[in-house]
Amino acid sequence: MEVVNSVRKTIWFNIGFFAVTTVLGVIGWPLYAWHHGVSGAELALFVFYVWATGLGITVGYHRLFAHTTYKANPVIRFLLLFFGAAAFEQTALDWASQHRDHHRYVDTDMDPYSIKKGFFYAHIGWLIFWKHKIHYENALDLQKDPMVMHQHKNYLLWCAGAGIVTPVLIGACFGHALGAFLLAVCLRITFVYHSTFCINSVCHMFGKSTYDVNATAKDHWLVALVTFGEGYHNFHHKFPVDYRNGIRWFDFDPSKWLIRGMAFLGLVHELKRTSKFRILEARLAGEKASTSHLLQGFAMQPFVAKPLEQLQAQYVLVRQRLEGWEDAVRNYRVLVKEQMAAHSEEIKLAAGQKIREAHEHFQQAYGQWRELISLPPLQLQLSLSAIPA
Repeated sequence: MEVVNSVRKTIWFNIGFFAVTTVLGVIGWPLYAWHHGVSGAELALFVFYVWATGLGITVGYHRLFAHTTYKANPVIRFLLLFFGAAAFEQTALDWASQHRDHHRYVDTDMDPYSIKKGFFYAHIGWLIFWKHKIHYENALDLQKDPMVMHQHKNYLLWCAGAGIVTPVLIGACFGHALGAFLLAVCLRITFVYHSTFCINSVCHMFGKSTYDVNATAKDHWLVALVTFGEGYHNFHHKFPVDYRNGIRWFDFDPSKWLIRGMAFLGLVHELKRTSKFRILEARLAGEKASTSHLLQGFAMQPFVAKPLEQLQAQYVLVRQRLEGWEDAVRNYRVLVKEQMAAHSEEIKLAAGQKIREAHEHFQQAYGQWRELISLPPLQLQLSLSAIPA
């Protein structure tokens, strides 16, 4: 029997909510500002609520509750549930359950916001023209959390209190209740909504496929800027249980920085990180696949066989160097587990030297690999053809 995950149905409440908040935020607030001006307190409240609710979704709903990439103490869990509710993106249980389905059934009919159904559907259509069945059995861990379930059962109180009443009361303290409502509630909700929605639409249609060339999920730097680091979506789909999305030091990922900062203060713990060797392995495989496609699309069929063979040989070489480096690190860790202090200083130094040498060998091979795959198609084909068999 075929499983029906969603049915076509116009969700008038969602349409009305999106329409009202958008009109009041995009049109109402500029009119208000034209007649009454804009205070620093209003702008500060808007910026604070954009960041607080955005991070409530990314750090809370996504990386903590949906993927359990780290563990947090009750105070942090409450704050993330509070500001997550203020984003008006469903309860943490609903959000996490549907997101887990997205990863499990990505790009199929069981995916709640599949890009295969079109850009509009993935962006917002799935929320206003479709009714989805939520499979709570995939979130039994969250159903055991009393705080998550309290938010789920009393969602209207949580979202109205956190997302409307609190910012308006803060605005009223500065004499700007209406301005706070239009700016820190309506315009902020609209901005955070569409920023979040871009992950499902833009990041599944545009960008780079660094780690998995076959995935629709892509890395998009601009989306990362407006979603506090969530735009590195190709990496995330390849390694969903990593608490980071942007793994390079210069990647804009405030969600990662906040989680790491809270860990430093002892507020969260057990941060999950993917091994750098698995990341490099995936990156190499992605580079090899992209370069193979490039060669196959550029070169005439009779002349592409040797370049492809040489590309494979170079790929095998750099993979072997990576494995050698990993083996050296693994052997060192075995020594540590066996109480390295009991071994001679000579053995310690030798183990460390092997890691450095293996790392240098990998860096050398990877540098050559990067130079090779960065060549223009014709030059790449000629260079590969010139490599001795």
